Order: sequence, then structure tokens, then C-alpha cells
Amino acid sequence: MLKSWVLSKLDGVKDSPRVIVSDPLQLLKPDSVINEFAKSNGFTAISASTNLQFREPYENALSDPEIKKILLIDRTPESRKARSALNKAPPLFYPDFLANTPEEARIRLDLRHFLKETTNDPNWPQEANEPRYARLIVKNLKGIIRAHENLRTADERRFTDHDFRTIVAFAALGVPEKAFKKLDSSDLWTIGLLKHEELSELEYLAPDIILPIKDQFSDAEPPFCWFGDHDPERVIRAFYLSAILSQHFDNWQLLLANIDPSLKPLSNIKAEVLKEAAPKLVELDSHQADADLSDLERSLTPESLKFLLIDQMKIMDAKSFASAIETEGYSTLIRSLSLLMALEDLLTSEASLGEHRRIYDIIFSGHKGVAFIDIRESSSWSNLEKAYLLAYEIRRLRSSLFEALRKMRVAKEDFTFESFRELWNTKRINLLEYYLSCLGRLAEGQRLLPCSSDRLPHEFLESLDHIKQRIQEVTEKTNGLLDEINIRFQEMIKRQYPSWIAKDGDVILTSQFLRRCLKPHWDPEKEKAVLFIFDGMRYDIWDELFRPMLMGRMDLIKDYPASSLLPSETHITRKAISAGAYPDEFDSHRGEDDLLKEALAREFRYTGQVEVVNPEGSGTGETVHYRAGNLDVYIFELCDKELHKIKMKELSDGRLVPLRPIAFIYKQLISDILKNEVMEIVRSLSPGTKVFITADHGFVQVGREPVWFNEEDLNDEYDCSYLNCRLKESLIFSRIPDRIKGNMISFTPMQLRMPSKEVIILDRRANTKITKTYQSIVFPKIGYYFSRKGGHKPDAFTHGGISIQEMMIPMVVLQVKQPDAGELKIELRGPKEAVEGEELELGVVLSRPDDRKSSQDFRIDIEACYSCGQEELALPQKVAYVPALSEKEIIYRFVPDMTRLPASERLKEDTKIALTVTVSYRDGRRLVRRSKSHETVVRINSEKIIRRMGNLGSILGLTPRGMR
Repeated sequence: MLKSWVLSKLDGVKDSPRVIVSDPLQLLKPDSVINEFAKSNGFTAISASTNLQFREPYENALSDPEIKKILLIDRTPESRKARSALNKAPPLFYPDFLANTPEEARIRLDLRHFLKETTNDPNWPQEANEPRYARLIVKNLKGIIRAHENLRTADERRFTDHDFRTIVAFAALGVPEKAFKKLDSSDLWTIGLLKHEELSELEYLAPDIILPIKDQFSDAEPPFCWFGDHDPERVIRAFYLSAILSQHFDNWQLLLANIDPSLKPLSNIKAEVLKEAAPKLVELDSHQADADLSDLERSLTPESLKFLLIDQMKIMDAKSFASAIETEGYSTLIRSLSLLMALEDLLTSEASLGEHRRIYDIIFSGHKGVAFIDIRESSSWSNLEKAYLLAYEIRRLRSSLFEALRKMRVAKEDFTFESFRELWNTKRINLLEYYLSCLGRLAEGQRLLPCSSDRLPHEFLESLDHIKQRIQEVTEKTNGLLDEINIRFQEMIKRQYPSWIAKDGDVILTSQFLRRCLKPHWDPEKEKAVLFIFDGMRYDIWDELFRPMLMGRMDLIKDYPASSLLPSETHITRKAISAGAYPDEFDSHRGEDDLLKEALAREFRYTGQVEVVNPEGSGTGETVHYRAGNLDVYIFELCDKELHKIKMKELSDGRLVPLRPIAFIYKQLISDILKNEVMEIVRSLSPGTKVFITADHGFVQVGREPVWFNEEDLNDEYDCSYLNCRLKESLIFSRIPDRIKGNMISFTPMQLRMPSKEVIILDRRANTKITKTYQSIVFPKIGYYFSRKGGHKPDAFTHGGISIQEMMIPMVVLQVKQPDAGELKIELRGPKEAVEGEELELGVVLSRPDDRKSSQDFRIDIEACYSCGQEELALPQKVAYVPALSEKEIIYRFVPDMTRLPASERLKEDTKIALTVTVSYRDGRRLVRRSKSHETVVRINSEKIIRRMGNLGSILGLTPRGMR
């Protein structure tokens, strides 16, 4: 409304070389609508309220021959123009600019003038331009216009000072339609419970209007009658505390006075009023209700929290914390502390599993629908939800692991690769390490506490300490169980791996990928296909991070049982994928494009070239992109190099832990590459495209017990790595002590189809070379690593050995389906352009198609972040419940933090910020995760650019004391 009026004024002077817009009331945000006008009409806009802010850009504009038109926005406050003072900057002074500006190009933004033109009423008083009224008018423009309509309905000509204050007051109180009319009970709710701050302010600004309103309050029932003679904030606190207590207790009035004795006179609200008023208030203005509840929560002392939660609600008890979580509909503080107690209990061996199934169903099933508390933003509740879900899943996975080990310990038959695959992938034991790492990171510091520790009873801080200690204990015990699984996996590999090499079986090795996975599913003449090879992608990365991103876009055709080659080294097993052959059949020094060309000719009779394609963007994580006819091959360096840099650190208690946990690697590095670089490729794929995904190997945390080799055991010191070693002699006939041999698993090169000799050229000109021969390839058993003279302590994680984490890899076939076919649809609605300092509003519209599998509401977790320069800044997490055949819009409002921009970026006219929204939901037990981005061009605020000179603008005009 105001913007349109300003633009209409500017439109008449758009051809003038100089324009002045005087905005003493600062009605417009810096660079907002003015920039739109300046940009479209060729002006250079200068916004200033001090002379320093004005002079530098003005002189720069004058010296630039390309700048022909200048627009000045004078934001000097009226008070500074009217009264100069030694301790304030003088008003803007620009006689030179004024001399070149025609009279008609000098525009003053006058709020009274705007109201007169907008309402076609010349009687608006001069007070409309007074700052004390102007601020309320600008904030409530639509309400002002609506209240004025009521005045004209009551009287076509009258406009007294009292009428003016009535218009302003009723607009500010949120009931403009009731100006010059009698208020009803719903209006009292709006004013008393939602606009109590404005009510207090207007009591001094327009007492003649507010006193009759307060008289109406006096005649109403509690809590409204209290607004007449009590502090509104105190009344609000009493109201919401009563609403909270009445959910849990019948004698809540007595508890109110015990929690806050000052509220005792305000304790006689009727239960039916609470039951009716509280939900209605939330519906009227959820943001104000959220702010009022936050104020209440901040007012609760540690003593009152202990009295309420521990002494009365008894949330240390399982049934009580479950009931509190189920019943609480307003306070995130109470619900968060209850869930903290539940998390502590869940991590113990004596957990009340029945109550935890109840809590899980309350929080994650979506059956109860969405309540007001579910839409209140709380980072601690989001962290606690994640931690609780992780702990719940960890407990379930550990139960499956215990059961599998119990059977293995008593079973006589040999276990197969499929047995381990069933446990590791189908039962998802592969996720235990990652989940425990995530849970440990969430428990760090005080991220699980809903407020600072000094505001909480010590019992909750002790519970947090118990949670951290228990996570540590569970992690250590789980690692021991996983080691036991790996011991049995190594035994199976020792027995069965040579047979996988000898002939095709159930397990597909990386060297067999082209023949046994790609060939059966792809017609090179008719179909487009994409192959993603991920270096270092364990199955848990595929299972938890990547697969959920794809399932909304693709159909899963086949998930093969697949294994890395031994040794599980990149130059062996990754190149074997492209070569389609065993390591003794190709030269590992050749490029993968040459190996791929030869293999495609052999398997598919492909006679074309394998073209190396440069990545369009920065290519982060992308090692190479090959194109061979209808096949595109992308090789991503997912995490291999990063893993080799992570050392172990010793904690104060003597424990050794990785310097960076895998949760950090997965979330900060791998997830980012998958979400951005990989998914950008996926989004470009046309429906019907076949997609093949595999990895060369995984990785494992290295054992800490060394097994030493002497120089005479090796051809070369580099033949020995932490998890495999090539020996000159057979292990059986070597001089290695038997007790050391017992810590190794040995194969012959022939059993692994590895070269038994290697020729090393020392000098091509002299034709000098040496030949190295190998009789054994050995691997350390679980808990050990290989060491040699001059060797170093191993990194935290590596690969090359025998473990389920290293060898069990994804090998899947998918097909791109039609866009949004039968899936949740996501639409982002937001501005394409904005100015610095302006609040952005982004709507996330979620809609569900006809879903015959489930008529219940879908719980959808929403994460959002925006990029600013090189940084990614997170926004509050939200939860939505979307019924079938309907849509739901979630609103994000935020002001981008442009202070994160580097100095070089701030010198530009504008910058782009990308807001990315990721939604996650469960389809049965399957997690689906989808992302979408929206880009906004943000115009840099020129006024803030000038402040790079050390805020001198704020002190311009101040005279040093000694010179006055």
C-alpha cells in the first residue's frame, strides 16, 4: 500500500537527473522500494542519515562518467532537523545537490498526506506525522484504513482528535473493525491476551480511549477482568501457567500460587474458560501465543521447576514422563525435560519398554494429529527428538545383533555371505556405528537442554551426565559385539572367498559388475544409463543418506549382494569395476577410461570412444566423468581421502577416539556432496533412465594392536599397509613366529587373482629394473594392524582389509520414474528479489496424492538452510502433518545474516542466496528424503557498505569535550 503510493510519486520524476526523497519518519526500509525504482530507471541511489554516509558515495558518483542520474534518500529524523545538539550528528547538508534538483523532484514522504490521498479524507490531523503515532500507523496501515471506514459509517464529516486516537488505538489493538462499536468477548481475548503489550503502550498514548476499554474488562469474568487493575504481562503469565497446569492436575489453582506466589490473586479462572480460550488464542495469533509462552517459561525458577516437574509431576518415573509428553500441549520446556528423562531411561538396561513404545507412538506415528506445541520452534526439542529416535533404533538394532550372535555362538553350520547380508543390510545393523556416533554428537555440551544450565534444577544436569556416560558405555559394548561379528565374517571370507573368484556364485564382486549387473539391465542401443561409482561408500552411507534422496524419484529394480575385491584398495577394486576383470588381468597403472573402453568392447561390442567430460560446476567430490555412447559414468571421491587424514586422540580418561567421528564426516562432507553435486546430476536425468550405483570398498576403524614385519619378510616396505601385506614367502614357510601368524589371515595371490610378480623399472634409459615376487597376501585379524620399520601409527579409519564394513558394498539398479508420480509434492514459494535487512518469507507447500496405503496424516520433518557466501546457515526445524488428498503450507520467515558475506562480496550490487528445504518422512520403515531449493537475489544495502569505515557515521558531528 505505502510502496505503491511512493512509486506513484516517483514515477512523475523518473526523467529528472537528480531526485531527493526526504523520509524523516523512516517509513521505508533502507534501499527497499527505492531500489526497485532506481534499478528500473537508471538511477544510482544513495541512502543516508549522516553527512559521512552521503559524501563518499556522492563524490564517487560525480566522478563516474557513466552515472547520469542520482537519487538521494534523506533519512535524517525530524527531531535532528528541528533541534541540533552537540552530542548528536548534525542533519544532512547538501546545498550542492539541492541546487541541481528541480523543485518538483524534491519529494517528502508525508504520512498524513498518504492517509489523506488513500482515504480521500482531507481531515487527517497533523499528529499523524508525529513519530509516536506514525510508528503505530505504519505498522498497522490496513487496520488504520479499516477503522477509518467505521468512522465514516458512523459520521460522514466528523474527525476529532478523539476520533484519530480511536482509529490508531483500535488498529494497534488488532480490532479495527470494532472501532466506534461495542466490544464483545472475542475482542477482549484479542486485546487482553494477544495485544497486551500494545494495551500498555496506548494507556499513555491515548488514555481517553483505553480507559473505557479497561472498564469493559472490569465487568468481564477472569482473566479479562484483571486487565483493568493488574499488569497485563502478569495476567498473561497467570493465564498460560493455569492452562498448562490444568492439563495435568485437578488442583491446579493451589499449585499456581506455590509456583509463583505473586499470581495467587489471579488463580480463580474457570476450567471451561481455559479450555475454550487457550486454543482460540493460539488460532487467533500463534506467534504471539508462542512469545507469551516463551516469556512464561523464562520466568520459571529452578526451584519452581523442581517443585512442579520432580515433586508434583514426578517425571523421573517412567509412567509420569510418558504421561507428561502425551498430555502437554503448550510448554516445550516441560515436554523437553520430560523427554530428557525418557532418554535417560531408554539408555538403561532396565528401561520401561512399554512406556517407550507409547512415547514413540506419540511423537513419531502422527496418529494424534498436530497440536500447537508441535509447531512451536525449539532447537532443544528437535535435538531431543533426534536423540530419542536414535536411542530407540539403537536399542532395536542391538537386540537384533544380540540375537544373531546368540545363534552364531551355538550354530554348527557355516554361515554364508547372504547370512551376514541379511543381518547387516536387511536388519540394518550397518547403521549402528553411525547412529551411535550421531547420538554422541547430539549429547555433546548442552544441546539437549531446553535452557541454560543455571536455570535448571541440578537433577536434570545429572541426568544429562548419565546420558553421556551411558552413550559411551553402549558404544564401547556395541563395538565389541561388532568385532565379534567381524571375527566370524573373516572366518567366512577365509573359507569362501576363493570360490567366489573361481566361479560365479551368489555374490557379485566389483570385477564382475559390468558383466553381471550392468549387462543384464541395460540395452546400450536403446537406453540411456548412468553409472555412479563412489569411492569409499559404505553400505550405511547408501542406506541412510543416499537411498532416501533417490526413492522419491526412482524405482528400485535390483539390489545385488556385492563385495569388494581383496585387498579392498582403491587402485585394485575400483579399477576392477571399469576393467570388468581381476587384478591379474589388467595393469593397475592404466587409466580407468582405457580400461572401461576395452571392457565395453568385450562385453557390449562397443566400438566408440570413452570421452572424458569436464564437470560443469566446481566438480566438488567428482573425480571424473566418462561418456561412452548412451552410458555416463561418474566417479565420486566420496570420503576416501578425508578418512585417511583422521587421527586418533587420547581423552583424559585414557580412551582413544577418532579426532573426528563418522557422524561429522557423514553430515558435514558426504551428505553435502550427495545433496548438491550428485543430486544435481540426478535431477537432470530424464524419466526411464537406468541408474546403476556401486562402490569400490567401504572403510573400518582400525585396530590398535600392532603386528610387526621385518625387512626380510618384504620385497619393499611399501608392500605393507595397515590392513594388508604382500610377502615374499608363503606365510607357512616364513620365519614369522607362530603366535604372530595366528593374528593373520593368509591367501595366495592366485586365490585372490592378484599378480604374483611385479616388474619395477628403476631407470628407463639404462633399462634397469627389478622383479618382485609374492607368495602370500596376508590380512590382520580384528583388533590388529600391520606395522613395519619406519611405519607410523594408523589413522582412525582406513580400508584394504577384511571386514564387513569394508567389503559389503551397495550394487543397485534403479530407473528414473515420472516426475512426482504418486509421491509427496513439494513447492517452494518465495521472492525472487529482496534487499538486505528485509525479512524474507518462504512458503513450503506440501501436498499428498491419493494414497491408498495410508489415510493417516503423514508426519513430515522439515529442515531448511540458506547459503550466504561460502557458509550454510541453518533455520529452525519444523514438523508438519499432511492428510491424504490435501496440502499444507509451512512458512519460514527470516532475515538473511549478510554480515557473513566476505568483504569482496559486499562491494557488489547484489548477491544470490539459495534456500534449501529438505523434507523427510517414512513410508513404512523406509525413510524418504527429498530436497528442493529456491534462489533469491539480495540487493546489498549501500548504507551498510559505508559502515565498513568503522562506524564513523555514528559519531560524525560529535565535538570532543576539550574543543567545545
